[in-house]
Order: sequence, then C-alpha cells, then structure tokens
Amino acid sequence: MKQIERKFPLYLAKPAQRALAGKGIAKIFDLTKFTKSEIKSLHGIGPNAFQKFHQEMLDLGISFKPEKYRHDN
Repeated sequence: MKQIERKFPLYLAKPAQRALAGKGIAKIFDLTKFTKSEIKSLHGIGPNAFQKFHQEMLDLGISFKPEKYRHDN
C-alpha cells in the first residue's frame, strides 16, 4: 500500500512551518523520524502547533520515534 502523502504544514502558523521545514519535515509521516522531545524543542513549535499535528498522527495511527532514556547506575 502506498504511503499517503499528506502535506500538513499549511494549517500551522508560519513559525511552525519554518521550524519543520528547517528539519526537512514536509509531510506528517516525516515526524515519525523524530522524538516528541526533538520536535517540541524546535523554535517555532508551540503547544498549539504540536497538538494539531500530534492529533493528526494519532488519527492516522502513527507515532513519534521512541525516546532514548539514559540509565545511570
């Protein structure tokens, strides 16, 4: 099955669009290559923008890359 090419940044504010474009993110499926923390840390990605594309990801059944946790012993 061909992956859906959903170009999503059009519904985001310009700062969020620029932040994602700066990371090479042009469609919703590109977000699966990044962790939530990586995306949330981008200048221009605020809570509103994050909620919009995170909800779309949930609706599509896709998710961010898993976080890597450091284990200090």
